[in-house]
Parts: sequence; C-alpha cells; structure tokens
Amino acid sequence: MCLTAEHGGITRGAQRDRGGPAGSHYSITNDQVLGVSPVKGARGEIWFFDDRPNRWGEEAWNLVNANKDIRSAFALHVGPVDGADTPVELGLIGWGRKGQTQWKASEGMFWPGPHEDKVVTLLYDGHHDPAVVADRGAPSQSWRFEEVELPGEFVPTERRGEGDMSQGGDPLKWRARM
Repeated sequence: MCLTAEHGGITRGAQRDRGGPAGSHYSITNDQVLGVSPVKGARGEIWFFDDRPNRWGEEAWNLVNANKDIRSAFALHVGPVDGADTPVELGLIGWGRKGQTQWKASEGMFWPGPHEDKVVTLLYDGHHDPAVVADRGAPSQSWRFEEVELPGEFVPTERRGEGDMSQGGDPLKWRARM
C-alpha cells in the first residue's frame, strides 16, 4: 500500500446575474485528497522532502507530492497531535501555506517533528485503510522509500506563491509504500 494524492473532483454550479434569469456557469477544481492504495506506479504516489527554508526564513521539512493541479502542489499535513489520545487523520494542504506540518524520517518511519513518539500509520477499519498519525509501536508503521525518476515531466520546484513551477529534477523524490 502507498500514500497517494488523488484528484478531489470538480464542483460545478451556476450563478444568477443581477436583474435577470440569465446566469453564468462555473466549475471549480477541488483540492486534491489523500488516499491509500495498492502501488500502481502513478504520479500521485511520488513524494519528496522539501528541506529549503520557507519564505519566513524558518527551516521547512514539507513532504510534497509530485502531482500538481492548476493552482498548487500539495503537501502531507496533520492537525495538532499534542495531547492526542487517539490517532489523528492525515490530509493534504497547498504546499507553502504557513503552519504546514514539518516531517522527520528515519529507519523506515516518518513523523511530524518533534513528535518522535507518533508516526504515520495505516489503520484498517474493515472498509478502508486510513492514513493517520498514531503512537509508535502499532502495526503498519514501517514504510519503504524508493528513489524514482520522472523523466521529461514537470516536478514542483517552488512553493505556492513563490514563483512558477519549472522543469527539473529533485534527488529527494521518493514513493512511500508499505
């Protein structure tokens, strides 16, 4: 199993113009969503650590997906884990937003720094495998990291709001899989 960024779908609607029945139709690309799936070799399965300082000069260790929609690449994010007695679900957030989760990794596990006691885990609930941050020591916490190539494809190299996406390679790209 691997973590993947999946298309969040499209919301369509219509807006009425003032003073009349005519309106304009619109569509909005929804944010990507985090999924867990068998390894298929898809672009949404490829992740990399961005360890450059962010625009506020703070050290950043964002875990970014190689997929990009029309607005942004997305990074793995978890809500507050301080004092959490139960697993905290993971999600995606636009890469470069302030307050994004900073990740650390070692020995096949990764966690939201500085919480080494809580690591990314798959918990099977009978229907699907949600990706969560849970106490270290639970099953399904070991991940295998593999370097992969994306020849001739665009890879996100800038955070949201810091410039255009440019073509290039990043030696820190990896695919996370169980």
